[in-house]
Amino acid sequence: MHISDENAIIESVKVLQSSHPVVMFQLPTVFVLLAPPTKLGVESLNRTKNRIEGKNYGTAIGDLGQFYAMALERSLPPELDSQESLELLTGAFIKITIGRSGYNTSVSRKGTHQGVLLGSPHRDVFCGIEEGIAALAEPELFNGNKFTAPLCTSANISGDPLGSITDWKRAYMFGAERNVPLVIRSESAQGTLGSYPIFRLTHDKICIDRNGPGEIEIKKMLPQHLFT
Repeated sequence: MHISDENAIIESVKVLQSSHPVVMFQLPTVFVLLAPPTKLGVESLNRTKNRIEGKNYGTAIGDLGQFYAMALERSLPPELDSQESLELLTGAFIKITIGRSGYNTSVSRKGTHQGVLLGSPHRDVFCGIEEGIAALAEPELFNGNKFTAPLCTSANISGDPLGSITDWKRAYMFGAERNVPLVIRSESAQGTLGSYPIFRLTHDKICIDRNGPGEIEIKKMLPQHLFT
C-alpha cells in the first residue's frame, strides 16, 4: 500500500491493534518497522528482528508537542526548548531526557528516549496512527507520560552485517520471511540512504550519537556553539 492511499492510516492502525502488531514503513532513506508503544509491541519487534538483548526502541513522532512535553524541565538547551525550535531537527532522531539517569525501560536508556521527526506525508500518517492507538498507551514505559507514537526500528535482523535495509527487494524478502502483515511504501530520497542521524540534546549542548543522511544540513541550522 502506498502512503498516499486514503486507507493507509486505517489499515496501519488495524494491524497495530492486532495480535501481531508490526507494520513495515518505507521512509525516505530507510525501511523501518513500526509497532504500538506497548509491551506486546516490544515483544513483537523483538521476535521479528531477533533482537539483541540490551537494546532500546525509539518512536516515530507524529505530534511533536507530545514528544516535547516528555522532556524534563531544564533538560534542553534554551535555544531548543520549545516545540517550534525542535522543528529544526526534522529529518533526524531527537534524543531527549525523560527521566532520571537510572531510569531504564524498553524505550528508555539512562533516562533518555529518541524519536525520529520527519516531514509530510510521513508525519501526517504518524499523527493519525497516534490517534488511532491512543487507547493502547502504557505510561509506565515513558516515565508516566501517555505517549502513543509508534515504536520505530530498522527493518532488519538485529546485528545484520548488511546493515539497514534501503532497497525494496531486500525489504520484501525480509517482510515475507518474518511474516510482516503490511508494508506502507513511499518514494526514496535522492542521495545518501541509510538510518537517520541521532542528535542528543542536553541542557547545554548537542551531541551527534549517530551519523546519517542529512546530518550536515540539519547541523548548519542549529546553534553552532552547542556542539561539542
